[in-house]
Order: sequence, then structure tokens, then C-alpha cells
Amino acid sequence: SFNEFNVILCRNVLIYFNSTLQQQVHQLFYNSLCKFGILGLGKQESIRFTPHEADYEEVAQGQKLYRRRN
Repeated sequence: SFNEFNVILCRNVLIYFNSTLQQQVHQLFYNSLCKFGILGLGKQESIRFTPHEADYEEVAQGQKLYRRRN
């Protein structure tokens, strides 16, 4: 990680990356978020099928806002 953040917003960027780069970015986001930090993604983006899918909980149904659990 390059710092510790309470909120990371990444809207409509990941969809342009290949799957390898997406995995690297998700790892960086996870490592950079503090405990209970918020990750905001764009409508077409998801944490599904990432290694950290189980490490987040959805904050607002259908809004692509996730809270880091641990």
C-alpha cells in the first residue's frame, strides 16, 4: 500500500483493465483501506470474483459502496 485511507473512490476505471491488473488494483485497495474503510466503485465494477470479496460488506444495497470488515 502507499498510504492508509478511510475512503477510496474508483468509479468506472477498473472496467478498462485486464483481469490481472484488476486483481492487482483490488489488492492495493484492500491493503490501503483502514479497518472499516469504504470502497466506492462504478456501476459496471464489482468486488465479486476477487480474492477479497469476503473481506467487504455492502454498505448500501445497489450503490457499489463496500466497507472493509477486517
